[in-house]
Amino acid sequence: MSNDLSAHCRLLPLNQLAALKLKAAGRTVDPERLPVFQLMAWGLSNGLRTTHRRTVFELENLQAQDPAEAFAYLTGNLPGGLIDLERALLKLSPKAAAELLLDTLDMRLKADPHNPYPG
Repeated sequence: MSNDLSAHCRLLPLNQLAALKLKAAGRTVDPERLPVFQLMAWGLSNGLRTTHRRTVFELENLQAQDPAEAFAYLTGNLPGGLIDLERALLKLSPKAAAELLLDTLDMRLKADPHNPYPG
């Protein structure tokens, strides 16, 4: 991924919010990964649980993908849109924000017709 595209992804409001939540949690933002995925990983390492192990597996896969594509996958077809998600995150603690993002990823996985969700 080009540095310009990487910088653009980091400047998107959702990533900026995730970076603020990470800083509020006392974490340093890794410049090699998008903050939205870092916040979810931080939540998992701090006791958050997912409905299915697949969510954790898919989070790891997304972090290994092209950041722009991974971000587009996560934010595609959000009920209420991206702005509603960003507004909701503003009001939450870092851990609650990580949980909301993990729930968003879980919802996205359930809606993906190319990748059947476990029963």
